[in-house]
Amino acid sequence: MAGTLPRQESAGPRVSGRVRPALPGLILLAALVAAWFAVKYGARVPDQQMPAPLQVLREGWAARGQLVKAAASTLGGALAGFLLGNAAAVLAAVLIASSPAASRVLVPFALVVRTLPIIAIAPLLTLLLGNGVITIMAVAAIIIFFPTMINTVLGLRSVPLEALELMAVANASRLEVLWRVRLPTALPYAFSGLQVGAATCILAAMVAEWVTTGTGLGYLILQAGVQFDVGLMWAGALVAAVLAVAVFALTGLIARRVIPGELADAR
Repeated sequence: MAGTLPRQESAGPRVSGRVRPALPGLILLAALVAAWFAVKYGARVPDQQMPAPLQVLREGWAARGQLVKAAASTLGGALAGFLLGNAAAVLAAVLIASSPAASRVLVPFALVVRTLPIIAIAPLLTLLLGNGVITIMAVAAIIIFFPTMINTVLGLRSVPLEALELMAVANASRLEVLWRVRLPTALPYAFSGLQVGAATCILAAMVAEWVTTGTGLGYLILQAGVQFDVGLMWAGALVAAVLAVAVFALTGLIARRVIPGELADAR
């Protein structure tokens, strides 16, 4: 009928479709908060050991300026180390997958670095690099180097034989095989390593802050513990957890944008 307005579709299914992927995380968050309340009040844990969730929120809001400044410092060093460590890891993976000689040198070296406790590495790097953001970057890069390198090597070595034979028939060079076949195949594996590193780079930066700079969430939590400011200490830990989850989620979002559909399904 002329002049009749088109029927508008309900936004309900569209909204629910957007909310549904977040439901497991929201349910888990609610369960953790409920468990926090249950332990706090069920076991009657004193505030000096475990403050109530609302108390932590009040303490965090009161010190929001301090927390935001510390979080920005930690995030900057962690992301710089994240980029540096992953770039070095991908380069090392390409060398390992391309050269048996490089594999014999780099893999044992990476294993040795991986087995060293981070709390022992940080003071040594402080002596070498000084008290500053460079040390934080180095610690974060070392922590995330190994998982990205190992996953990328697996991806580079997981190319289907048929694809390699096709490139050989086309007289493709080793560089062309690497760029057109090996690297695209390795993307899902590499991003799996990236997400592991994303979940740990914040913690690595905070550990470095304990022994290097007088800034960041690591130093703030340490000072709050020394001053028996339990609420601020818990608030700092919650902010650090939020940052780690945010970096992890951002890495996953980038992976979904970068990895082709058929490879993303394999991931």
